[in-house]
Amino acid sequence: MSWTSEAGGGREFNLGQYALPDLRFSFQMCGAHWRKVASGWSYPPHDHALFELNYVIEGQQITRIGGEPHIQHPGELLLLAPGCRHESRIGKSNTMTYFCIHFDIDDAVMYGRIASLGSSLFAADSELTTRLQPDLERLSRLSGGEEEEPSSESFAIRASILRILLELCQYAFALPEADTDFSSPGGAQPEAARLLRERYALEKKMQDFLGDPYVGDLLSDRSLFPPFNWVGLFTVMVPDRAFWTKPDRFLAKTLLEDALSGFGTSVVAAGEQLLTAVLFADGYSVPPLEEYAADCRRLLERRLNETVRLGIGGVAASPGELKSLYHQSLGRLGLNEPFDPLPNFDFMNRAVRLALLAIESDYADPELTLHRLALRLKLTPNYLSALFTAETGRSFTWHLTRIRINRACLLLQQTSLKVHQVARQTGYADPAYFSRSFKSAVGCSPASYRSKASED
Repeated sequence: MSWTSEAGGGREFNLGQYALPDLRFSFQMCGAHWRKVASGWSYPPHDHALFELNYVIEGQQITRIGGEPHIQHPGELLLLAPGCRHESRIGKSNTMTYFCIHFDIDDAVMYGRIASLGSSLFAADSELTTRLQPDLERLSRLSGGEEEEPSSESFAIRASILRILLELCQYAFALPEADTDFSSPGGAQPEAARLLRERYALEKKMQDFLGDPYVGDLLSDRSLFPPFNWVGLFTVMVPDRAFWTKPDRFLAKTLLEDALSGFGTSVVAAGEQLLTAVLFADGYSVPPLEEYAADCRRLLERRLNETVRLGIGGVAASPGELKSLYHQSLGRLGLNEPFDPLPNFDFMNRAVRLALLAIESDYADPELTLHRLALRLKLTPNYLSALFTAETGRSFTWHLTRIRINRACLLLQQTSLKVHQVARQTGYADPAYFSRSFKSAVGCSPASYRSKASED
């Protein structure tokens, strides 16, 4: 019996009953960055389908919106509506520092209310700026390199963003013109916003897929993707680690998306030091991916003034081959580890640490499951599953597979055990399933991996 049917019990005793409508909405933040510039700096005219909050920390910034200048001084906030064309430059100051957030809200009512504010400049002592200032300052410190404790930084960013969204909504709803019905066809969200959300949804799907070796088999369903005849993949990497903490990281992602947009539906998944481009092409001939990738590399090096390394995965006719293409692209960059190293777990929940230790010691047990592990720790499976995701960003299955496949790689490299013996020693009762899981994670079969390891 479901919780809804159970909730219907005892209705004969009700003295009154009311309900709120179900709600579901999403929020997307991208391109949030802190930047300090010198005299002579400018940003060319552009527009996008996102809201933008631009907060000046020091110096003076002049932003033109539709030809009208908006002059910002320290502590002043500029809200830009989606679709407005604007350009910026430094004003009468030797240096200028600002913090900027781009965001989207997939909810007609909230989107419309905030959009009703238009593109507006708010003084430092205005009601809205005063409300938002503490969280804008905190986010600017985080983006500027002033890190908090590793266990709290990620949560701090989310909490500040949610408070900013709440304050914006409260401010917009309190205005007299908030009586307008923005959910009507006349107040419908622009088509550009809908297309942007579709791209972000596809991007999220690709990031989840590339980051989790266990979902490889799910990618064989073509209905999950845009119509295509061919899918291609390549990865770019800037060796300079400092690059990935700069706003140019977002620029690199945008440049790749724009450069590939004319050849099909493209999506760029961002990693900690990688950008992986996936192109869905609906032409009948095989797309010249090497040519596209080489052009993208030259574009990035020219615009970013950085050395860019390129790893081409190749082209396939089935989405189920994306995992192999991805690992081939990593291999050509010299990144042959099947899984990223684990993050620092020093600050993690004690139950998660105990669970990880149990996986490390018992991975060879084919009966090791989330349910059995939860019973051992006196937790419910659902709660333990939620803890894994919240504390590590990965599922229980991801961690178990990571350890098993890494152990299998070592056995294939360092022993002469047969593949079925390796499978049994790493917790796989079915050798065929082991081979599928291994290929999904590493990009090649166990036998091919052993052969390549012996050649190296």
